[in-house]
Amino acid sequence: MDSTEERGLSVGGSVGEENYFLGYTFTDRSHSSRVVKSIMDLCLEGGLFADVTITVDGKEFHLHRLVLSAQSSFFRSMFTSNLKECHNRTIELKDVSATVFQLLVDYIYHGTIKLRVEELQDTYEMADMYQLTALFEECSRFLSRTVEVKNCLQVMWLADRHSDQELYTAAKHCAKIHLAQLHQTEEFLNLPLCLLLDIIKDGVPTSQNPTVAIESWINHNKVEREEFSSILQENLKEIGENVHIYLIGKEETRTHSLAVSLHCDEDDAISVSGQNSLCHQITAACKHGGDLYVVGGSIPRRMWKCNMHTMDWERCAPLPRDRLHHTMVSVSSEDAIYSLGGKTLQDTLSNAVIYYTVKDNMWTETSQLDTAVSGAAGVNLGGTIYLLGGEENDMDFFTKPSRLIQCFDTASQKCQIKPYMLPFAGCMHAAVHMDVIFIVAEGDSLVCYNPLLESFTRLRFPEVWSCVPSLWKVASCNGCIYVFRDKCKKGDANTLKFNPATSVVSVIRGIKILLTNWQFVLA
Repeated sequence: MDSTEERGLSVGGSVGEENYFLGYTFTDRSHSSRVVKSIMDLCLEGGLFADVTITVDGKEFHLHRLVLSAQSSFFRSMFTSNLKECHNRTIELKDVSATVFQLLVDYIYHGTIKLRVEELQDTYEMADMYQLTALFEECSRFLSRTVEVKNCLQVMWLADRHSDQELYTAAKHCAKIHLAQLHQTEEFLNLPLCLLLDIIKDGVPTSQNPTVAIESWINHNKVEREEFSSILQENLKEIGENVHIYLIGKEETRTHSLAVSLHCDEDDAISVSGQNSLCHQITAACKHGGDLYVVGGSIPRRMWKCNMHTMDWERCAPLPRDRLHHTMVSVSSEDAIYSLGGKTLQDTLSNAVIYYTVKDNMWTETSQLDTAVSGAAGVNLGGTIYLLGGEENDMDFFTKPSRLIQCFDTASQKCQIKPYMLPFAGCMHAAVHMDVIFIVAEGDSLVCYNPLLESFTRLRFPEVWSCVPSLWKVASCNGCIYVFRDKCKKGDANTLKFNPATSVVSVIRGIKILLTNWQFVLA
């Protein structure tokens, strides 16, 4: 008796369980995906079982109500309501092009879509209209990555209409940092008041001349807009290049260079927001808009663009010829980057001037410098590039430290030399703040050069910075001037901060990384 009970339990298991030898429940885990695939295969087989024809721009699409309703709430509402489309076999859509609707059909039936820049905005709008949520979100991300000067205002309008906050923010940021290029465009002059207020109230860099932009907007329709002048001026917030400081350098223990974005906070803390590596030697670099442009590498003419928000690198058109120790300067009003002077690979000084047009991704040769120099500091002030110091040839064609100030007018493409000299000579670095140029070189002082008054003011560094001679780098950030030592020992990566408004000088700490040989510091 006991043995029978034991055998029964071993065969049937515990009470309530199925007896495997009498029967069990089989679950086909691939059933759902197989049924969906079979249905889709039938639907795609020459329009088999198609029960609705949708006409767009005269082109007929033979589709299936069930498939459309399963993917789109728009179509589900259409086919389940009391509207005439619920019963009609043929439906005409007038708010979408045949090309874009074909993309939507491909996505609905295959889950795959080829997103192209030229159709991206239309696809974005139609994805939202037909309530294809995943596609709409992907289009939004793609637009955020591809927003640029020529389309940022249009994208800003678009994002505002679709209540897409992330895309709106990306487009607005692009508009802020390129306002000087946008203020004469048709899109800007026809911008609604609410969008213009949104651009200026959070802060626009002083270098983008926001006051001029406001005047252009008002004068475009002065009769109706003059009353908004006081509102715009009250909401305008100008900031002194509230951007990151970009360091390009190489550590002695590494074989590659680092591109690091540092942010100067209000409490003087300098923190790293991202980094990437770039192999080989860097010969020149500059910031243009929100991107960092770097020249050099195994091929000295090669140039890369780095988006300092995403740290993505993209190769640009190379320079027409190889050059070393040249100076790169951004001219935002022309959406161009200038390369001036430098050396050839044969170690000959160059007086060449070329410029890179960002929108065309193309270099163009223009007129020349008055004097060939290399290693000079370069800054843009109101469309004039000031080339300061560096090395020039002496009477015997040997190089000597230079004290020249060369001014290159980007409008006339002509160069002239100032009749007076710099207070020091040789390689130096400079940054613009308001209408003056701050210059540093090897030594213990910071020089403020006012081109309008043609005057120089020298400011001594604190004693802690004067103990070891070093070449300095300078950057303008958040309304202050930051000075970095070119070579730092471990634990000695301090920063000198000068506030032009108060003339207060302080030594701050806070760099979380150590670059033992910085090649460039840009702001």
